[in-house]
Amino acid sequence: MLNPPCDTMQYRCAIVDDEPLALDILENYIQRTPYLELVTKAVELKTIEDLVAERKVDVVFMDVNLRGENNKEFISRLMQNDCVFILVTAYSSREVQHLFHRGKRGYLGKPASYKKFVGEMERLKIASS
Repeated sequence: MLNPPCDTMQYRCAIVDDEPLALDILENYIQRTPYLELVTKAVELKTIEDLVAERKVDVVFMDVNLRGENNKEFISRLMQNDCVFILVTAYSSREVQHLFHRGKRGYLGKPASYKKFVGEMERLKIASS
């Protein structure tokens, strides 16, 4: 999914997090990364459901613990789409491993540095090659 046909390929991204600071940090990281383009940022998973289903985004950065929502089933169903999902969460990777059942998945522990952000994107690009 992440192997571009040419060096100028842009990956369309969505961010889902209920923490304004996390949204701002990820937006900044995307803006600093030449091959990424932010399509939308949202505080609810349902906001991006159609974008993912219609393949209008290539990469989704999402928190798994959004306030007031029981997301496990919804996330599991959403992650069955042909899209790269990077979980950005304070949970350890071991605690969210049940969500990594198929396809290309990434993990960033909060707070994620820009170096780790780029490293995870590069890992996923290489894994897709």
